Amino acid sequence: MITLSNPVYPLHLLREIETRVWLLAVESEAQVKNEGEFTLNSSCSSPLIGNAANIIDRTATIITKMDNHINTMRNRTSDKQDAREYNLAYQRNQVADASSSTSGGNMKTKRRAKGYASSRRSLVDSVDKNIDTEDGSAPPNYKNDVQLLDENVKIELSFSKWEERVGTAELERAILSLLEFGQITAARQLQQKLSPAHVPSEFMLVDVALKLAVLSTPCREVPILMLDEEVRTAIQSYNLPSEHLINPLQVLECLPEILTEGSGRGLCRRIIAVVKAADILGLSFSEAFDKKPIELFQLLSLKAQESFQEARLLAQTHPMPASSIAQILAESFLKGLLAAHRGGYMDSQKEEGPAPLLWRFSDFLKWAELCPSEPEIGHALMRLVITGQEIPHACEVELLILSHHFYKSSACLDGVDVLVALAATRVEAYVSEGDFPCLARLITGVGNFHTLNFILGILIENGQLDLLLQKYSAAADTNTGTAEAVRGFRMAVLTSLQHFNPNDLDAFAMVYNHFDMKHETAALLESRAEHSCQQWFGLSNKDQNEDLLESMRYFIEAAEVHSSIDAGNKTRRACAQASLVSLQIRMPDFKWLNLPETKARRVLVAQSRFLEALIVAEAYGLNQPTEWVLVLWEQMLKPEQTEQFVAEFVAVLPLQALMLVELARFYRAEVAARGDQSQFSVWLTGGGLPAEWAKYLGRSFRCLLKRTRDLRLRLQLATIATGFTDVIDACTKVLDRVPDTAGPLVLRKGHGGAYLPLM
Repeated sequence: MITLSNPVYPLHLLREIETRVWLLAVESEAQVKNEGEFTLNSSCSSPLIGNAANIIDRTATIITKMDNHINTMRNRTSDKQDAREYNLAYQRNQVADASSSTSGGNMKTKRRAKGYASSRRSLVDSVDKNIDTEDGSAPPNYKNDVQLLDENVKIELSFSKWEERVGTAELERAILSLLEFGQITAARQLQQKLSPAHVPSEFMLVDVALKLAVLSTPCREVPILMLDEEVRTAIQSYNLPSEHLINPLQVLECLPEILTEGSGRGLCRRIIAVVKAADILGLSFSEAFDKKPIELFQLLSLKAQESFQEARLLAQTHPMPASSIAQILAESFLKGLLAAHRGGYMDSQKEEGPAPLLWRFSDFLKWAELCPSEPEIGHALMRLVITGQEIPHACEVELLILSHHFYKSSACLDGVDVLVALAATRVEAYVSEGDFPCLARLITGVGNFHTLNFILGILIENGQLDLLLQKYSAAADTNTGTAEAVRGFRMAVLTSLQHFNPNDLDAFAMVYNHFDMKHETAALLESRAEHSCQQWFGLSNKDQNEDLLESMRYFIEAAEVHSSIDAGNKTRRACAQASLVSLQIRMPDFKWLNLPETKARRVLVAQSRFLEALIVAEAYGLNQPTEWVLVLWEQMLKPEQTEQFVAEFVAVLPLQALMLVELARFYRAEVAARGDQSQFSVWLTGGGLPAEWAKYLGRSFRCLLKRTRDLRLRLQLATIATGFTDVIDACTKVLDRVPDTAGPLVLRKGHGGAYLPLM
């Protein structure tokens, strides 16, 4: 706008505007540098990114046009001044002549003035039209010319003071900012133009840094006498490390501490980064310095596992577009994947693989931290899948998985949607070629089980559940899946199983075992055991007990699972069911399984042996003291059988007091109800009882009294049952009668009739 307008501003103001433009350009460069939209080279040349030129170079071009325009206007102003001096003298003569001339002379004067005005237009610019009067009268022109002379004198006087109005600090800030950005030549030119008398010391330090950088590749020690005079002077002036042999890189790394931020420190750091990158790449500093930073980054990515530190330093010191970094990383990762696929390393990502190419998740995630935009990495990876030609399915799947990882971590939902749609189109190709391992790797690696649930259905329908679980285990080990992700996958697999193969119990058992689902595993085993029992009941030949053996095995396995999670009651119940099945195998003629509660009680009471009775009681939940009362009473008329039964009972279960008291009451009621032997035929069933029924019943009850260790309880039982006076006397003799004055003490009779305390 300034170059196309008329120079209506004084020259000193134009010079101030020019300086302000430089300052704005430097500030814009700093802002663009922070945003990473431009790549700034450290040399005087500035590369282009796309169609956008470097701001500093564009500003330099504009300033050059401004300088040329201002100089042209100054020359034209001086020519205009000479013409106006001639015009002033001529107008004075015309005024003198007009005082003595006639009106005709006035007409001639006007014509002459008009003719001169036409010739004057060829000497001045269009700006002068705003200064001249329309009628061409002499006094106004004379006044304007005098004012113009005064203004030109003032402009020339103030032109030399424009530097003072701008300020030395602003000039130095602009110059050093250019130096910070690596525009060394532009900084020198601006310094010579704006402040030629003052040369900042930062220029010397930058020159020293460049000279040391040249000596730093390859990294070696050099004698200090071989250094340039300027370098030796700087080393002595700033007390840098100096011995007979010095390491140029070590000295170079000290320079950023001397320079201040924004005044060349960033340039020195970039130089150091280029030196280290050139050293590991085997390049000279000049060759590496002439390359763009993104080109150096690409070369470093090819040495992935060896050059990460150098690449990180390069990314920290040089602004590079995130899209370019992502593209380089994606292409390097694809190269590593292809090499791993050819070498057979794809199946086991825990192995080292074809170093040093990027191909493992851990390597790529580490390098991806150098890119400031995670969505750009996802875009670059997915772009390889879309535009790639003849990429193996295994490599393609790894690209999709990584892309989804970065989309998810950066919450790029649009990218996730596009990736899921792309994965759905790839599934058909995998299924048509029978490439189920890639399908399993895709669904387990992406982890989006809700959207890609159809892949689970495909794998389960094709009998690839084991492969799916194996791939998920590998993915979980690699990506350290969270508990929430594990639950999501588990629920997705179980839902798909329930939908596609609800009767495949082996598949459910495999899933339960894989995820260590103890409760579900035990419940499944118990249901399978019951199912096997039902199958046995459906057989016509009950001697075929394979189903019962399988059912017993399932109950035992369920008991083991329950015991592993400390579920004691469930463990006991499962063991009881296994014992009941074994009883059914040993005695197939009688139905022991699936009895109703009432019939189970009848079977329990009818048992003559304790072990079978205990199995039935445990299996049907009848192992209670009240339930055992009828069982024991059933054995009372068979003394030998009662003794054996009670002996086995006592070895396993305790004789509860309530149970024994109830048996004593039964005994008393029975004796009282039966009365004489002659009345038995009235109410007894066929066959009757033996004549010695009272003796048998008493003998069985004495067996119970003998097994009762508590003398007080024994005395109570004998008293309730009646008819056992000898037992009562024996207990009374041992316990003794406690006198009324003894209070709560328990005493025994000692020698001489005195009572001694038992405790």
